[in-house]
Amino acid sequence: MAVVEAEPSKISLLYVDDEPVLLELCTIFLERSGEFSVTTAQGAPEGLRLLSEQPFDAILSDYQMPDMNGIEFLKHLKESGDDTPFLIFTGKGREEVVIEALNNGADFYIQKGGDPKSQFAELINKIRYAVERRRAEEALRQSEERYRLIADNTADNIWIFDLTFNMTYVSPAVKKMRGFTVEEDLAQPLEDKMTRESCEMIASRFQEQLALEMTGAADPDRTILFETEEYCKDGSTIWVENAVRALRDKEGNPIGVLGISRDITWRKEVDKALRLSEGRYRSLAENSPVGIVTCDAEGIIDYINPKMVLMLSLSGNDEAMGKSLFTFPPLATPKFIEILKRTMATGEAEDPTEIECQSRGRDTARYWGHISPLTADDAVWGAQVILTDVNGYRRDDEMVQTGEYPANLFSGVLVKQER
Repeated sequence: MAVVEAEPSKISLLYVDDEPVLLELCTIFLERSGEFSVTTAQGAPEGLRLLSEQPFDAILSDYQMPDMNGIEFLKHLKESGDDTPFLIFTGKGREEVVIEALNNGADFYIQKGGDPKSQFAELINKIRYAVERRRAEEALRQSEERYRLIADNTADNIWIFDLTFNMTYVSPAVKKMRGFTVEEDLAQPLEDKMTRESCEMIASRFQEQLALEMTGAADPDRTILFETEEYCKDGSTIWVENAVRALRDKEGNPIGVLGISRDITWRKEVDKALRLSEGRYRSLAENSPVGIVTCDAEGIIDYINPKMVLMLSLSGNDEAMGKSLFTFPPLATPKFIEILKRTMATGEAEDPTEIECQSRGRDTARYWGHISPLTADDAVWGAQVILTDVNGYRRDDEMVQTGEYPANLFSGVLVKQER
């Protein structure tokens, strides 16, 4: 018995035979090819011991051996869960052995005798093929297990449709997303999964893509994104974001559609609430009796309301948008610039103060100004300036002297005082 540690690039082969001369001869021929590292065993019991100590890429075994023949050796391995590629080396005229070997899971058989050169060439080819096939099967199995694990445990729903819109696969996430079991969802036609509008949209997109396929203009690597409104088992609906791409055969022809779906109902609700909130506050700002202008962290004006346009005698908001508040002529007085810079540097609002500015048609206009920072996550991302026209509002001398102004002066709701 000779034990040789296989090189990483070579096929490790366990050769089992009770004839020492044949073991030596076969080892010489196989290792001379440079593809194999051969370990020999005189009989199946010794072969089993070696297999318990280390794995091999393939097993080559004689049939007729004492204690345990090649078929019994093969059966023992299969029963123990060992699926190492197994080849039987038989004598001539043993067709019944060949049939039994193949029925019990042998990968190939090779008959002993004949021209040694031809015989060993055949042996090398069959061992190589059996090992490559098993390695490919194992790689595929591991890949399938890996992706099955991902598909079965991801929160997103993964699905496959064929070209007739029949669903052939859906991941278990569908139950959490829509309440249906995998079996129930697979049995549903497309029109029962989603609203009519979503169904019609998908059909339209499918026809567009099919037309591109027929003209050869389709991008095989393109992922299509779209949203659908889908039914849940309890009768409610959810909004789903879908990332979809074509499944193709070896020739590149489409054979189906692979999609990943994510529940975005919460995002839709947040977007809707945000739009309503933005609309409400924009309406307040647009109709406010005070002037409002905001800028980003660099001082660039990104909003100005109609009242501020009127107060500054501008021709329109386009005259202010995109300009720097630090250099904008109607407002950028030394006092205003100083307060604005300090507010954006400290992140703290300044007390209301009187601001003078130059505007068309008026030599000097005086306003009560309130400059405050715009912040998010403890960072200043801009500033807001609110100006209230002094004219038309009562200002007691004491109020001017102490700097104490009505609390509602800059709240957006001003109460006009009787003189």
